[in-house]
Amino acid sequence: MKYHIVASAIIQKGDKILLGRKKPNIFPYPNCWVTVGGGVDLDKETVEEALRREVREEANIEITGLKKLEFAEDNEPNKHGEMTHYLFLTYLAKYKSGIIKPGDDVNELRWFTKKELKSIKISRPSVIIFKSLSWIKDSLSKTVFTGLS
Repeated sequence: MKYHIVASAIIQKGDKILLGRKKPNIFPYPNCWVTVGGGVDLDKETVEEALRREVREEANIEITGLKKLEFAEDNEPNKHGEMTHYLFLTYLAKYKSGIIKPGDDVNELRWFTKKELKSIKISRPSVIIFKSLSWIKDSLSKTVFTGLS
């Protein structure tokens, strides 16, 4: 099985959180809202450098105040359909500057309130992190992405 290390950020601007979505039906996590981030090449960059680069590439913004949160793991087909083991290293970050504009692998970006998280389709790794922050509850798991078994 392939593996992929992903640095992702829960980017906050006031009381809102930035999430992105890929083009329809694209793996991993098709049609789900996900935290912004992407792959880490540890031969060339640190995790935080990768995170800042990915946020610039995917959202066209700069972030500040990085705080390590936790990690999540998941198995999911990648965009080529190959089953992949993902390791998500997630940070809390604050919006610093720029105008959000989808780029790279992201088709859509949107700011959500914490209350709105219960009514949107969210990727499994994002659900894990949001639950650890008490932003969503177990009883809401029916409203979020349950993924492939």
